[in-house]
Amino acid sequence: MGRYYFNVRRDETVFEDRTGIVLPGIVEAWEWALKDALTLIRENSIDRARHHYWIEVCDDEHRAVVAFPIGHVTVQ
Repeated sequence: MGRYYFNVRRDETVFEDRTGIVLPGIVEAWEWALKDALTLIRENSIDRARHHYWIEVCDDEHRAVVAFPIGHVTVQ
């Protein structure tokens, strides 16, 4: 179990998750990040230039452990 933070990055601007969530591991954190990205897309919370947006999954020491572009996430 560990606390993970889900930052959203647009180019050089970072929207930092200061709360985080406790999850069993990196796989669950990755799944949470994908759901987060889908929510942002479905709710039109980001502009059409999705390729500029990334989600960074950070560990309890705020080190990025996974990052992916939101533009590569597909809504079904």
